[in-house]
Amino acid sequence: MIDNGIETVCNNHGYTNFDAVTDSTMSMSEVMTEINANRPFTVSMTYGGIASGNTQPYGNHTVTCVGYADGTTTDALYLHDTWDGNFVHGITFGNWGSVVATWVRP
Repeated sequence: MIDNGIETVCNNHGYTNFDAVTDSTMSMSEVMTEINANRPFTVSMTYGGIASGNTQPYGNHTVTCVGYADGTTTDALYLHDTWDGNFVHGITFGNWGSVVATWVRP
């Protein structure tokens, strides 16, 4: 329902010409495409693991993906969450039970 909420709030404030899309098969190539296009997106995790700088696992939580690391052996997402206002955390791609991305595309 995040995609519907984004569209409703934005439409109520006069923002149009975009589409919010939910994707339950998020791939690293999609992550790279969206971030390279300067389009952060939400990541809703179940059983999310521990990210850098955290001591507790994310569990069932939604955060904003603001970047990535395209590693030779390990890929990671850079996440901004509401648990601490300014720190960006890295989490290994796939370090969750399941994931849903919500893209906002023009």
